[in-house]
Amino acid sequence: MNPHDHDFDLEARRLHAQALQHLSPQVRGRLRDARRASASPESSRHRFGWLLAGGAVAVTAALVLALQLRPAAPEPAPALAAAPGPAERASQRAELDRELDDMLVALDENPDLYLWLAANDDALPPPSEY
Repeated sequence: MNPHDHDFDLEARRLHAQALQHLSPQVRGRLRDARRASASPESSRHRFGWLLAGGAVAVTAALVLALQLRPAAPEPAPALAAAPGPAERASQRAELDRELDDMLVALDENPDLYLWLAANDDALPPPSEY
C-alpha cells in the first residue's frame, strides 16, 4: 500500500467517524437492526433461495441457447423407391416440355429483339473459327 492510499484511507475513516457522530440515535438503531437482520441465518436462507432460483434461470437459458445453436439432425435417407414406370416418365417429360415452352415464349413474343440484332451486326465481334 503506497503512502497516498494510506492517507486516503485514514481520511475516509475520519470522515466516516465524523458522520456517525451527527446521526441521531433512532437512525443508528435502525442501521444496527438492519445490519443484524442481514447477518441472521434466516436472511442467508433467503439469499440461498435467490441464488438457487438465479442458477435455475441461468441453466435454463444455457440449455435454450445450446438447443438453438446445435446443428439440425440429418434427415433419414428415404427408402429406395421403385424406378418410375413408363407413365410417370411420360408425365415428367411432359412437365419438362411445358416448362421449356414457357421459357421460350418470351423470345417468340418480341421479334424486335431479332430486328435489333440484325441491324447491329457491326457491334458484334467477328465469329471465331475453330
